[in-house]
Amino acid sequence: MPIRWANRADRRRWRAAVTFADLTELTASWLEGDIRSHPGRMPNHGPDDEMQPLSAQMAAANRAGFLTDSFQPGHDAPDYDGNLWEQRAAVTGFVADTEILTRLVDSAEQADLLLLVRFQGDDHHLGLLVSRVNGLDYTWYGRTPTLPELRNAWPSRLISDTAFDAVARAAQVTITAPAFEPGDILWTALDEALRLPSTAGR
Repeated sequence: MPIRWANRADRRRWRAAVTFADLTELTASWLEGDIRSHPGRMPNHGPDDEMQPLSAQMAAANRAGFLTDSFQPGHDAPDYDGNLWEQRAAVTGFVADTEILTRLVDSAEQADLLLLVRFQGDDHHLGLLVSRVNGLDYTWYGRTPTLPELRNAWPSRLISDTAFDAVARAAQVTITAPAFEPGDILWTALDEALRLPSTAGR
């Protein structure tokens, strides 16, 4: 059963979105806390705690044309139960503008980052490994979704067909740091590609 959204104002704002730029602006507003809910996520919940230090930079990235789907900082430390979590700094999302896509690809290649660019209808791809727990592979970013899976993430009760079509036509971009550890290499490359000021805390 679909989860009902409690916030009618948010629902109206998302339903009013028509263009790819509308979606990037609304996602930026959600990252900044001005909107309480985002399609495909738990209603009335903002970004996860680990995403908070990167939220300002990711909001700026959205406004620059990179519709982020998920992101995480690099990490290499045990949790409270003693399990070793290793994470690559990583971001995944959608890019509709070919010039922005070219800049992202060039910046990632120059920084020796791991890069995956896919389009709707491409053969299935597992994605890039972005986290391990106790040495075992755990999380991947960039798995190629089917069209129904993509629609489930951007449901018709919240997103117009026109806005959804813009997402479906966009390139699905995943970029990760090569090492499972904290570091700024990915975020610096992203700043340069999107021509953002390097001000986000990380």
